[in-house]
Amino acid sequence: MSSNKTKKDVLLASRKAVETVFINKLFSFGTLYLTAILIIYFIFSTPVRIEFVFIWILITAFNFIHVDYRNNIKIRDLTKINKQLNYIEQLTTALRSSTKTEDVLKLVMKNLTEELGYDRVIIYSLETDEKKKELLKPITAYGIDYNMIKEHIFKLDKALDIIPRVAVERKGYIILNAKDDYRCSQGFVAMLGLQEFTVVPLVTKNTLVGVLFADNIINKRHLEELDLVPLMSFANQVAMTLENAKLYEKVEYLAIRDGLTNVYNHRCFIESLNSEIQRMTRYEKDGIISIIMLDIDNFKHYNDTNGHKAGDSVLVEVGQILKDLTRKVDKVARYGGEEFIIMLPSTQKNGAMMLAERIRQTIENHPFEFAAGQPGGKLTVSLGVSTYPEDGTSEENLVNIADKGLYISKASGRNRVSIARAK
Repeated sequence: MSSNKTKKDVLLASRKAVETVFINKLFSFGTLYLTAILIIYFIFSTPVRIEFVFIWILITAFNFIHVDYRNNIKIRDLTKINKQLNYIEQLTTALRSSTKTEDVLKLVMKNLTEELGYDRVIIYSLETDEKKKELLKPITAYGIDYNMIKEHIFKLDKALDIIPRVAVERKGYIILNAKDDYRCSQGFVAMLGLQEFTVVPLVTKNTLVGVLFADNIINKRHLEELDLVPLMSFANQVAMTLENAKLYEKVEYLAIRDGLTNVYNHRCFIESLNSEIQRMTRYEKDGIISIIMLDIDNFKHYNDTNGHKAGDSVLVEVGQILKDLTRKVDKVARYGGEEFIIMLPSTQKNGAMMLAERIRQTIENHPFEFAAGQPGGKLTVSLGVSTYPEDGTSEENLVNIADKGLYISKASGRNRVSIARAK
């Protein structure tokens, strides 16, 4: 009696243990394991309890539902990523068609906010300062006052903040709690009110171009690791396009600049002057342009006495003086050798004469190296002035009249401003 009772108790205890293990561990097992447990239960349990079979059916059904749910989430996430990647592929074509950095940045901001759903964006460019040290400098922003961040420049030291860390490690990050994250400088966090944000490097051909920052402080969309996939792909395209745009602009810049003085070259000046004359001939009948042409006095003497390197330095300094004394709308160019020429839109002859005199005085008083060795003990310039349409209605006429004025200044003793009347 006692033996049979013990056997029955053991059987009941075993059955309960199996049921407990089955129920507690079922959610971590697959359907295959559930079926195996059911078979074992059938073998060692008599009679089979109908409630156990019912529970097994319910849990199996739940397991299928759970698996379907997780699969649906994965499919949804993959569909989202695929859609974004397809969009990025289309965007790449648009980016490649943009050759100006400004156009590229506008397109990047538009698509990061409208298509990828970010509220605020900052793009940092890798720059080099006068001491040849690399810095991350903000070049554009969306949703953030650029004036607030334009001076917030990061040294390339990953201990300073997450932004230089991303640049150094060339790895994207999602920050979920900026205030408690040791990688974030709290001054930067407080300035922008940061909570969740993402930062990715801009790299092309293994070259770091900059860093892209984005967050969702307004729409509160939670950031996940999956967000890095399309953003990194997007960042790669942005980096490549920005680098190409910079190279294009550099080539374009060099094509219109004098390689020594960094003012415009002869060809660019003539094209600009012709274009301005044509514009006024068609649309601005009462338009005025003045020209100033200047030549450094006794420059051959300076070169022969002090060497061409010193002469080059003088040309660079004169070019800088001319840029400092003129407006943004004016065009300063090196016309050839030691000659410079300036186009002054909407400037009467009297105004051009006053500017020419200011230029003459500034150069005469400038502390050029070895200037004391020049005739008269200083380095000076002679200048001539002409005005459209008074002195001519073509580029050739205007330049010739200004050149004649320059010749009069030279013939009259140098270091003066003169005008020549058109015949």
